Amino acid sequence: MAKNINSAYRIKEIINAAKNKAENIHTHEVWADIFDIKETDQNRKNFSISRCLADLHDEVEHVRNEMQRLGYSINLYNSSLNKCNSVFAVHAIMSAWKSLKQQITPEIAIALGFCSEILPNEEDLLDEEILEELRRLAKDLRETLEKSTLPQHTISIIQKHLGKIEEALITYKIVGAKALDEVMQAAYGEVIANEAIFEQAKGSTELSKLSLMWQKTKSVLDGITTTNDRLGAIQGMAEKGQKVIEFLEHFNV
Repeated sequence: MAKNINSAYRIKEIINAAKNKAENIHTHEVWADIFDIKETDQNRKNFSISRCLADLHDEVEHVRNEMQRLGYSINLYNSSLNKCNSVFAVHAIMSAWKSLKQQITPEIAIALGFCSEILPNEEDLLDEEILEELRRLAKDLRETLEKSTLPQHTISIIQKHLGKIEEALITYKIVGAKALDEVMQAAYGEVIANEAIFEQAKGSTELSKLSLMWQKTKSVLDGITTTNDRLGAIQGMAEKGQKVIEFLEHFNV
């Protein structure tokens, strides 16, 4: 078990997973597998991968900035972080994985391991079973929406909420609990703004399942212990999350 769960730890986990992929495949296949992106349309698939890689780049830069802020010599980690950014290059996703895989040297794991122990612990690591339960709820709701007889604009709003949760489950591997925090923040504004549309779906199976997903998301956030200012807003989301759930529960009767 890692000493600290932080950006460096998450990058190291992703790099290690990528290193174990076969050489004779395309780079986009590597990232789609690691981030569990099921999209069949190549353009949409590449867009989802690109967003993940952009988030990874930001995490790399966060590690670099924090290590410099703490006064550690840049030569201890700079080269390895640069190699990480090369591996995470968006423009290379359609290329052969072999050439990028060669850049994953043992020094990268050493440097990231060093950084992960130096940087503070951000949060507790979520159990994979909890994340898998959220994925099952998301899949169930998506299948229900495919057969839904609700008005199309109502379905679209629910699909938007569902898409945000699915995206947060992907980016959790990259940015941690912040991904779930941000999706809860977005939900707070959207459910209030679309009150009339949710009224049309009152008592529906679709809305009941959406409410269940938000309840599970909030319970996950409630159970996370954060020790880093970067994620301090999570603790302030409890009240907003409760209001989202209470708002949706009003339409489930």
